[in-house]
Amino acid sequence: MIEQQDTVDFTHIPQSKGLGRGTLVILVIGLLVIFTMGGLSSFLSGWGHLWPSNTTMRMPLGNMPK
Repeated sequence: MIEQQDTVDFTHIPQSKGLGRGTLVILVIGLLVIFTMGGLSSFLSGWGHLWPSNTTMRMPLGNMPK
């Protein structure tokens, strides 16, 4: 017969099996997407933009009616 313990043994620390393969794949894909979007936004931020615009409406703000 097998003896049953009446108390729980807390002398052993449970060991983690780590992250699963699916979690690591999702993590790597997410990081790649984050850095790709950041790179694209920084490289394409100047394309098509002219500052200051020549066609912007210019209003004098110093002579406001009272």
